[in-house]
Amino acid sequence: MALRLNIVEKSLLVNSEAIFSHPLAALYSSFSSRNPNSSSPSDPDFSAQSVEKDDFDGSESGYNRFRLMGSEESRVLNYFASPNSGDCKNDQRIPNFDEFDENEESGDAEEGDDEDEDDEDDDDDEFMVLNSFDRNHEQREGTRRIERDEDEIRHPLVKEICRLIELWSVWNLKLEGELRHLLRGLKPRQVCAVLRSQADERVALKFFYWADRQWRYRHGPIVYYAMLEVLGKTKLCQGAKRVLRLMARRGIERRPEAFGYVMVSYSRAGKLRNAMRVLTMMQKAGVEPDLSICNTAIHVLVMGNRLEKALRFSARMQLVGISPNVVTYNCLIKGYCDMHRVEDALELIANMPLKGCSPDKVSYYTVIGFLCKECRVKEVRELVEKMVKDSNLLPDQVTYNTLIHMLSKHGHADESLEFLKEAEERGFRADKVVYSAVVHSLCLEGRIDKAKEIVNEMFSKGCDPDVVTYTAVVNGFCLVGKVDQAKKMLQKMNKHGCEPNTVSYTALLNGLCRSGNSVEARETMNMSEEEWWTPNAITYSVVMHGLRREGKLSEACDVVREMIKKAFFPTPVEINLLLQSLLTG
Repeated sequence: MALRLNIVEKSLLVNSEAIFSHPLAALYSSFSSRNPNSSSPSDPDFSAQSVEKDDFDGSESGYNRFRLMGSEESRVLNYFASPNSGDCKNDQRIPNFDEFDENEESGDAEEGDDEDEDDEDDDDDEFMVLNSFDRNHEQREGTRRIERDEDEIRHPLVKEICRLIELWSVWNLKLEGELRHLLRGLKPRQVCAVLRSQADERVALKFFYWADRQWRYRHGPIVYYAMLEVLGKTKLCQGAKRVLRLMARRGIERRPEAFGYVMVSYSRAGKLRNAMRVLTMMQKAGVEPDLSICNTAIHVLVMGNRLEKALRFSARMQLVGISPNVVTYNCLIKGYCDMHRVEDALELIANMPLKGCSPDKVSYYTVIGFLCKECRVKEVRELVEKMVKDSNLLPDQVTYNTLIHMLSKHGHADESLEFLKEAEERGFRADKVVYSAVVHSLCLEGRIDKAKEIVNEMFSKGCDPDVVTYTAVVNGFCLVGKVDQAKKMLQKMNKHGCEPNTVSYTALLNGLCRSGNSVEARETMNMSEEEWWTPNAITYSVVMHGLRREGKLSEACDVVREMIKKAFFPTPVEINLLLQSLLTG
């Protein structure tokens, strides 16, 4: 729900005409395809997988061995004690998490090999890692996934540690002592839960290193993989690389999945060449490549718009005996679509069965999404029929939801309605998310009466509209200049037990400003506390631009001052527009 509202919200800022973005930009990605039954190293996940504690447990070795390593000094900065202080208890200075930032920046400056270079140098040196693959070597059982354990996240000990970490800005020796005491009672899975619970990944990394420095404590192997998993979703590539190196110093087995996390982090940071150099690092570490790391490499190349290199990598991996799977092909299909080579994507889908790998629905969804974006609706229908005929993939609820969302997003309301009716005729029941997408598309086209008809149909089928549905109608009324009807719709929302939110009121304020009633919009915003809603940056921007367009520059400046007091800052474009109005006014 928050994602859908956020997208609608952003559209108000981008376009003062209050054109809302679709509630769900994209449901599916070929990179999120998983095979839940596979536990081999060739598991087709793009991101690295964590390892379970049981994989390393034993009476004489494994996790217990890591816990008995004693107080071995780490070269990583201790955030609460000086590097030479040994036990943190002897250091009387006040702990400070922020010390990590200075050390990280200096570390980044020292590592010249991490400076990104010109990506135009399109050599294939990274492919050499594939030469270390032994096709005759029996693959060991791969790293098993650690699913998110909600019980661990809700564990009182985990909650208390998270609470203490939130107090890091006012830390003292007493709080550190409490955290150290609690840390020694944590199980590896609970440490993983603490890391994943942090809203700021940098804080998670700081806690990870601080815990690693504590006396009589050592992270379990699964904690390293959990930390890499967290960092793999960010641009903190240097931190991910250091965790990988720390694993080597601690004697933790590094699987290809661990290197995959670092690759993805470099890719997110826009450092494509450094991401591919991770393969060379893996080769020097003596880690044999598998299908998962190959899929990660292809994913990184596709996301970096290096389709031709991704194709060469795919061909090279097959030469050494690593057979691609459906994830590999789906990645290449997306690359073709990104390069507007949809015919090549369709040809690849047709040839997949000949290579012993049948396409799945994600393969077709990727191409369907491109065709919807290019307004090639007729071909969408043909591809759906081809999916049934050639691959025996019958459309299900997910298929219809995907089609309706994609068509609605790109302004094909009538076509989305056709698929909606077809889905209902086949016994599938659309939810409020699907209906909201159709209503939103109709409102953008100015077909308010039809949108109201769909809303009434929702009531008749026991699918009550939610705040997103109502907000789309409010915005639709404002787009056609029926601001009074928009106000009535807000009142109806309350009567039906659906309380308007900030996005709903922002849509109304935008309609008022577009109709020349910016003063009324300003007054409505001033009454927000009485209406139990809180203006955000987009709300202030909408009102400011309305006042500016009407020549009420003094009032517009007042809105900017109030906006800054609330810690919302106008964009450079907004400031330039206001300055231009002041200079010409």
